[in-house]
Amino acid sequence: ELLWRGAEPPDFLLRAGEMIAAPLLVDGDGAPVHATEEAGPWTAEFLLAGADGDPVFSDPIRISLLFCSGWPMEPPRVRVHGLLLFAMLDAERRPGQRFYSRLARVPGGGFTMRDVLRDVRSFLLEPLVYLGLDAAVPEDEDAKRLHDVITGVRKVNRQRTDVIRKYAPLARRPELFDARSPLRPEWFQPAVWEAHSQGTPEAWRAVLKEHVVGNVFSMPFFTEEFCDVLLEEIYGFYDSGLPARRPNSMNTYGIVLSDIGLEPFIDKVQAMLQPLGRMLFPGPGSAWDGHHCFVVRYREGEDLGLDMHTDDSDVTFNVCLGKDFSGAGLQFCGAMGDPDHRLHKFTYEHRKGDGVLHLGRQRHGADDIHSGERLNLVLWSHSSVWRSSDPFRCLAYSREVGPPDPACVSYTHDRDYGIFKPYPKGKEAFQHHGWCPPGGAEYE
Repeated sequence: ELLWRGAEPPDFLLRAGEMIAAPLLVDGDGAPVHATEEAGPWTAEFLLAGADGDPVFSDPIRISLLFCSGWPMEPPRVRVHGLLLFAMLDAERRPGQRFYSRLARVPGGGFTMRDVLRDVRSFLLEPLVYLGLDAAVPEDEDAKRLHDVITGVRKVNRQRTDVIRKYAPLARRPELFDARSPLRPEWFQPAVWEAHSQGTPEAWRAVLKEHVVGNVFSMPFFTEEFCDVLLEEIYGFYDSGLPARRPNSMNTYGIVLSDIGLEPFIDKVQAMLQPLGRMLFPGPGSAWDGHHCFVVRYREGEDLGLDMHTDDSDVTFNVCLGKDFSGAGLQFCGAMGDPDHRLHKFTYEHRKGDGVLHLGRQRHGADDIHSGERLNLVLWSHSSVWRSSDPFRCLAYSREVGPPDPACVSYTHDRDYGIFKPYPKGKEAFQHHGWCPPGGAEYE
């Protein structure tokens, strides 16, 4: 009732989420705070239809709106989710004042939900029309500049969507690529689907194992059969010969799942995990609004393991998809910035279908695989609100409590690696280029 004020939802609205108190905000002092149901602000997520027939913008568009207590006399604040680029969004994927200045108002002032969604969609798909500009008018320099930006954005998007469109008819499981198709219970271990269905902290706690107090947890997740389904899809993409962007600078043979069209599936998996993030990691896990998800592959003749590192994520979820392998343990040390960040905490042994959940700043590394082949799905979840807070932006290193454990040193990052281990063959160039620990934070 608060959202729609009696109006019918528009035809282009594919899904409307529940309106809840904003899980995370940052106050004027940079501190993370939580809204209340009574005072707000409140947030809701919406899925809008794209432009039918457009080769770039035909997919559904996911947005979230943040409502303050002044709604409907004050407009909601808009954020656009996903990886598709749109003209006139800032680095946090939010529209600027030019968008809000042209939002439709009802007679007497105020806004309607129907008009807000219509204007958001128009602004994203047809920004020139929304702003009342005409690039064909010779003297309209503003329109020409925006037209050039739109053309550039379309070109960048086309490079990515072309691969997705070419793979679509080859996909083994089209339902994985459909934003409107829900997750299926048979894809998940019964215990974790039951926890998801109940949605209570007690239900989630029942399926979790805690390995490093407050920081590293694991649970059964996918069934073995569904792991095979995902592997079939991944190898189908490999066999297609289509180009693939590699996940990061440390993994040479993986693929980014959003780049092959699986962004809708990852969106839904992340949404399924969000209650766990809020429960286990208040702050970095409270309000995810972005992700980077990829598959890594380890086998003889390719990547064997992974040097000690932290992730460019707020929270990481790592699921083993198989196949048959030995070795490849996951070593966990302390959290970046903590006095014990280079002391060993736990060795996690991968098991097909199980996932491990940890803070992105938890130092970890993968032992070399001894035999066989291992593939893992890795989901990096990001929170733009958390990243605007002082606890994230001003993280300081405490002085180390003592020398590091050899299992926890990194040839890529640590300036004292050679004291504890010889540099691996082919990695000698990293010597004298490390930065960790920062000056003044090393052990005495």
